[in-house]
Amino acid sequence: MRNFHVLILLIAGSIKGDSEVFVARTGDEVQLPCPVNSAECGEFHSLKWYRDSSRMYVYSPVAEFSNAEGSLVDRCLDISQRSLGPKCSRGYLEVTDANADLKISPIELMDEGEYRCEITYIDVSNNCPVVHFTKLRTVAAPEYVSMFINNNPDEDISGQVVGPYSSGSSVAFSCESGGGKPAPSVSWRFGEEDLEGETTVDENILNGDITVTSVVVVDLEREHSGAYLYCSVINEVLDEPLETQVQVDVNVAVKSVFIEEETTGQEDTEMVISCSAVGGRPLPVISWHMPEGVEFETEEESEILEDETFKLISKLTFTPTKEENEKYVSCQAINEVMDEALEDEALLDIMYAPRVTIEDENKTMTAGDEIIINCLIDANPMNFSQVQWFHNENVIDVEDERFVEENSEIVSLAINPIVPGDAGNYYCLAENEVGQAASTNSFDLEVLYPP
Repeated sequence: MRNFHVLILLIAGSIKGDSEVFVARTGDEVQLPCPVNSAECGEFHSLKWYRDSSRMYVYSPVAEFSNAEGSLVDRCLDISQRSLGPKCSRGYLEVTDANADLKISPIELMDEGEYRCEITYIDVSNNCPVVHFTKLRTVAAPEYVSMFINNNPDEDISGQVVGPYSSGSSVAFSCESGGGKPAPSVSWRFGEEDLEGETTVDENILNGDITVTSVVVVDLEREHSGAYLYCSVINEVLDEPLETQVQVDVNVAVKSVFIEEETTGQEDTEMVISCSAVGGRPLPVISWHMPEGVEFETEEESEILEDETFKLISKLTFTPTKEENEKYVSCQAINEVMDEALEDEALLDIMYAPRVTIEDENKTMTAGDEIIINCLIDANPMNFSQVQWFHNENVIDVEDERFVEENSEIVSLAINPIVPGDAGNYYCLAENEVGQAASTNSFDLEVLYPP
């Protein structure tokens, strides 16, 4: 803080004497001059000091009387100041042959005013000045700065986290500072944005105390979640602003929900699917919707992002079967700010080994005819590493020109012409990257031929 004993000194001419202006800070000492010039004007009978219209000190060297009056002796009448004893007075004279200066210590705000000393000389023929004017301006640093919610002025929220408030709402904050003189200026900052408040100044006419109140209305948006609201006050006594702050908790809806891209699994092998809900505050709730009958477990982890919102990750664990292939799974996220949940869904890709069946029923054919045997295959993927046909447990050599094999969802084996040796039992086998399987049933062929 600056050291204010005498900051400003103005000297202007006056008919009755000189006028000086002093600036003094509360708690300091000031010495107000009153020239008496005994060498030229002679001895004086008495001297009185006034502040405005109130008498503050009376001194008479003739009557051997010296007394402070008015507000300078208020402490002497205050029982709580009893320990001061004879030092209770805040005013006393320092008298020399040239001056009868009034010293006031410690300075209080109410000491401000126009002071004059009136001198009564014993010999009035010397035409010496008998009145001297001095102006005193008192200043003080603000003693405090506090912040309140405007609708609850009794609770100081300085340094606290306030809220939560919903995004899109408006909140009025008030900032109060007292004890400063002159009235400090008030400034607001919310995050990186400067705000303009509406300021009022109240002065206590009894003791000169000044209270400054500034009100600002803050429109809260998503980006304000976790932001700090600052109120700063400063006047000429302070080198640095006096500041208080609160952190504003803003509830916002979840910004996005998405299921991670990896939704490919394998039958009878445990798999994990992740769903992320980003940008909500407070922490949202994630719920899953799975194909009917699927049992699953979930676990969650969360983190706070740079904007003070949350990212919540829910990991769902289950063991799929082929029945879940090409079925949809969805996750929903909602928090207390939202009326409806955000949702994302994904298509499951469950790989499984082939399921193989023979389509045809047993047949009786005549030698020389043609027959086609169909094998139905259900698999994922449908890219087969091998498909084999068996006749009486022996692998059929499809390179034989009598056999024609076609592979698709229906694998077929054409035999042309049929010979008596083709009679017997047939089945097929298919293999993909997951595994292999033979047909669950077989086909019996009976061949008729002439003797």
